[in-house]
Amino acid sequence: MVPRWLAGALCLFAFVSTAAAEVLVEGSAPVVDNDIGRARELATRRALARAAESHAATVSAQSSARPNVTQELVQVAASACTRNVHPVSETVRDGELTVVLRVTVLDQGDCRSSCQRSTINRVVVTRFALEFPEQMLPAEKISVSTVSAVETAKMIGKVGRLLADYDDVLIPYRSPARAPESYSGPTDKETPFAKLAKDRRGQYVLAGVYRDFGVRKKSSLFWSSNCRRMEIEAFLHDGINGAALARRTFVREVCGDVGFDNKYPVGSAAFYANDPGRTWGLLLVDVARWASDEAACLPFVTRVLKTDGALIYVDAGAESRLSAGDTLSVQTWREPPVRAITGAPLGQEKYPRATAVIKSVYPAFAIAELIETPKGGVLLKPGDLLYAQ
Repeated sequence: MVPRWLAGALCLFAFVSTAAAEVLVEGSAPVVDNDIGRARELATRRALARAAESHAATVSAQSSARPNVTQELVQVAASACTRNVHPVSETVRDGELTVVLRVTVLDQGDCRSSCQRSTINRVVVTRFALEFPEQMLPAEKISVSTVSAVETAKMIGKVGRLLADYDDVLIPYRSPARAPESYSGPTDKETPFAKLAKDRRGQYVLAGVYRDFGVRKKSSLFWSSNCRRMEIEAFLHDGINGAALARRTFVREVCGDVGFDNKYPVGSAAFYANDPGRTWGLLLVDVARWASDEAACLPFVTRVLKTDGALIYVDAGAESRLSAGDTLSVQTWREPPVRAITGAPLGQEKYPRATAVIKSVYPAFAIAELIETPKGGVLLKPGDLLYAQ
């Protein structure tokens, strides 16, 4: 017989959805130590969360009854996204900052395609390692691993949603089989991804491994042919801490003529006109489009180059679509790092320390001025991070 308290448990799921709409929402946060910038960021996040929940949300309610005890749990999960955020007003009263925003809210399925950013991220593409180098045919002289970085960066540029650079020497993994696990020295806290992104002035790093590039005989009752399976597992890494943010496997296959003709330069029209080159090119296009979709709407971050009083020189400019009047949030890492129950480090939490406004923009750098600082001021040094608000 089922116990009475268990029989009293119930779950209620409700889904509310409306068409895309423009809404007015407000959010509030306490002002601590006169840190207006931090309060504004928290209030804005709360307002955007409220906007998303008001448009489409999943509500889960659960009640359970035991002898002399009744418990209720309600969870609300937003299933919409926001865009076109315009500040309407901002007030401070009794130590609390309140912002009012005009926001366009869309269903979750439209989120990726509707992302609009004033800034543009840069992704740096590394060399794509071959897990089984012996799969290259003896007559093939090209280094598929090397040219993958160059050609993928070109294709990302053609997609047009990211800036792209490449390093055709670095393989950032201990071994292809162990990707996306990276290597780092025992006393070196900077991952290969973070160093590469800093050196190439990027926000994110795209790496990959050829899991398969082998040629196999395929046959049926009526035909027999050589076929080559090209499989790339791609990884998108954070350029600040090196964490793997996304991964996906891409596969293309070509049959018949499967060898790369050495007489045509890689990337030329003649190279991509034959079947192996065309198939390989389409594989890299798949990777480029995926990376563009994943990285285009991720946070934009730049680094401090130097300071001059209240002025900050930042490592991004007109090419990253920064404009005079844009605001950046100065953020640093909390110590100590967050650790798992086992003691293994999971990463560091970042927190806003001040707000800066862009005063002048040059092709590859910009100059910003601190406009809001917490009590005691902020001491910035080269390499400190600024995030677009």
